[in-house]
Amino acid sequence: SSRRIYSKPLIVPCHCRHLRSSLLAKLPLGTIEALPGAPHQPLGENSSATPMTCATRQFAFPLVALAALCCPAGAARQRAGATREFASLNPVLATPDLTAYDPTEVLCAHGKDASGRPVIQGWCRSWLACIRAAATPQGDKAAVMAAWKPADCREVCGVWPVLSPPENSTGAPGNHTATPGNSTATPGNGTAVSKNNTARMLLLQGGRDCESSCHNFQASLSSCVATVLFEPGKVAAMGIPSNSTKKLPVHCAARNTTCLPDLPLRYQKCIAKAQRPGKECKALKMDVQDCHGCPQLDDGYVSKYHAFIGGCMDQLNAYWQATHPQAGTAALPGASGCKVH
Repeated sequence: SSRRIYSKPLIVPCHCRHLRSSLLAKLPLGTIEALPGAPHQPLGENSSATPMTCATRQFAFPLVALAALCCPAGAARQRAGATREFASLNPVLATPDLTAYDPTEVLCAHGKDASGRPVIQGWCRSWLACIRAAATPQGDKAAVMAAWKPADCREVCGVWPVLSPPENSTGAPGNHTATPGNSTATPGNGTAVSKNNTARMLLLQGGRDCESSCHNFQASLSSCVATVLFEPGKVAAMGIPSNSTKKLPVHCAARNTTCLPDLPLRYQKCIAKAQRPGKECKALKMDVQDCHGCPQLDDGYVSKYHAFIGGCMDQLNAYWQATHPQAGTAALPGASGCKVH
């Protein structure tokens, strides 16, 4: 069939030299013609590498097929662009958010209120929102680091002068860190050097160890935040806990509970080593029986998910504390991108 599908010519930029004569022979007359003024050379097996711009007017098969023959990369971009356009017009076609958790709740929760809802730390919520916006669409560790822009580790370790001011402060860069010679002690009076100079000397003495630890910390925090924000499938595979948990017995979560994750292991060790297990391990046996049904005794309770998320939260809160403006001269240089203060 040579019916007209589109009333207007559809321009398909391409390198038509990739089309072979055998393919062109199968197209109806008038399907492809050179645009006026476009570079043109005969289309044959021995055609030169000169590209030719093509226009389609009538064709006997879908436009996507023709575009794929002429320029596969262009066809892919055309399909992707059409999908995005239709998705923006129709929310039903948009990619649904299938994340099994709320990243803000995962990383920023600090206890629960009276109603049992997690208490979200405001500074953490704002920081994650900034990181998510600035690290999109790349969504990887490098993008998170670029959005965060922490202070150079050479500033942190005292190798360079401090040029980054503390976060949420109006002071000039560097005036929160001691400079050489600011000790009030005079030589020979038996007084030790100032605390700030001592700290600086220790940092300089640590040298590469300090810088290495600083780089490792920044890379680790960027990596875990990128994973939580942009790789929910990987986080879910770690064993994310279900929200539909049944109500626990009171003694499982009591302050002085004996229902600890290592209780079964301690009971087995007692049986293996005791000369009179029935008497020496009686208390542990009763604890195991009383704690039956407590989740902390189940296999996988201390899962990879808990270890990963807990470590990421610890790092983020430690950074917030280390860069706090109220820390004065002890505060680390602040970030120049997304800030926690």
